[in-house]
Amino acid sequence: MSIKIGGVPEHFNYPWHIALKQGYFDREGVDAEFVIKKCGTGAMISALKEGELDVIVALTEGLVADIVTGSDIRLIGTYVNSPLCWAISTGADSDINEVEQLKGKTFGISRMYSGSHLMVNVLAMERGWHPQNDVDFKIEGDFKSLRDSLNRNDTDAFLWETFTTKPFHLSGEIRRIGDITTPWPCFMLAARQETIDTKLPELKKMCRAIQKACIYFHEMEGISDIVAEKYELLPEDAAEWYSKVDIRGSNLITEIALQRTIDTLYQSKVINTNEYPLNEIVDRRICSIKKDIKSMKLYAKPELVKFVRNNLIHHNLRSGELNYEDLLKFDQHHYFGTTSVDEYIKKIDLEEGAKIVNIGSGIGGPARYLAGKYNMNVLGIDIQDDLYRLETELTQRCGLQNQVNTMCGDFLKVGSHLRRNEYDSVVSWLTFLHIPDKEKLMTLCYDILKPGGYLFIEDFVKIGEFSEKESTTLCEDVNCPYVPDFETYRQDLLSAGFEVEIEDLTADWKNYVNNRYSYWIENKEQLKSIHRADTYSRLLSFYKKIKDLYNQGNLGGLRVI
Repeated sequence: MSIKIGGVPEHFNYPWHIALKQGYFDREGVDAEFVIKKCGTGAMISALKEGELDVIVALTEGLVADIVTGSDIRLIGTYVNSPLCWAISTGADSDINEVEQLKGKTFGISRMYSGSHLMVNVLAMERGWHPQNDVDFKIEGDFKSLRDSLNRNDTDAFLWETFTTKPFHLSGEIRRIGDITTPWPCFMLAARQETIDTKLPELKKMCRAIQKACIYFHEMEGISDIVAEKYELLPEDAAEWYSKVDIRGSNLITEIALQRTIDTLYQSKVINTNEYPLNEIVDRRICSIKKDIKSMKLYAKPELVKFVRNNLIHHNLRSGELNYEDLLKFDQHHYFGTTSVDEYIKKIDLEEGAKIVNIGSGIGGPARYLAGKYNMNVLGIDIQDDLYRLETELTQRCGLQNQVNTMCGDFLKVGSHLRRNEYDSVVSWLTFLHIPDKEKLMTLCYDILKPGGYLFIEDFVKIGEFSEKESTTLCEDVNCPYVPDFETYRQDLLSAGFEVEIEDLTADWKNYVNNRYSYWIENKEQLKSIHRADTYSRLLSFYKKIKDLYNQGNLGGLRVI
């Protein structure tokens, strides 16, 4: 039986053409056809339901909304794992220059429940605004109408895909004041349940073929030039897009991608519940749901971004220039904050201007402190795009962008592209615990350090046997599936080539997490007034679980130099 796959004629669908041209479908023994559809997600879903197509490549939020409201389609895989970037634009002569000024303003949208509408709600939730009370909407229709509405002053801003909007920023017709990315992978694969029932073997073969084509896409020489020519993109835009996009055709879908999509649809009044069973959104015969670091309570809603935004508002720092010292009370999210960073400098004794890689840089607090106080040059790497964007924003507002550079990605992947023997030090606070492949991690750190360079780690360590409950908490709430003991940690470092000095920080860390929890209990009303009850409750729950782990006596902390 044949499989008809539908998708728009855009650059992210080029791997389907690769799969056909390179014969991946033929080698899997499946008769596949890629059908170009010049329409949006809604029309694509209609074509799927009418039997015109067997599989569609469509926007995650549109597919999830349709399923949750009673559709018979199901997700069968993640196609583009990276998020979609939306530019935030205002009028050419508008007096609005910063995103924070848009609170209480009117956003132009193409239609209700469109991407341009939903992403404003994402922006509001991320900024700590009320998605119903702090933003207004005006339906303007197509892209041109949205641009015209800005310059008529009918609306104050709109959100649209960044590369589509770029030519109009360059021409001066409208101005870009920021951007925001979807808190979920931007494109998924979907099929009707009836099709899955009747064509399950063929669909599995199709998935294997497109996975191979995606690997080829990422390894192929000169692909960005081919994409630029085929889809009429500027070469520099195609190169930038290609360097960041993660097209997988994977049979894994993350739990948090689904839950964040549902939460946004609920806040936007598209659906009437955010408690929908995730297993009913996917077909488990083809794909699986997995947890990742964003499933942590600290990141899931996303709490850490909200925590910082709320503190910026509380301290009257929501816009304008900053000094790195203005942020120190709330931008250091590792144990003991700047005291630990000072200890790092004291023990390593780096000279001014040293080059440091900060793995798991989060919102950039330690990186800015190292640059601002000690005049270091820091490359921060974090896997989470929302933390990366906030880190970039705050660093620019502090005027430290020439000393602090940031990358968004998995260190095990992006680190392999860093120059060998280049850096004076690699530092990480409470991040290695999220990376189970310690052998690869340590080796990569060793490779990018100069001879005589220093690795500084503060991390979890196992000091007793975890109970089943403790293991579940570590895995599901902390995204820490593996915790080595002291000797295993030492051997991993020695095997990578390091000379090792390890300190036991368990007693100090146990006191720290207990004191943190007590502070949040004792200052409940003040903290709720800053962060709202829901954010306060989720953070308190997370802090309690960490406290309980240390108090059980099987989890400890270490410092590696």
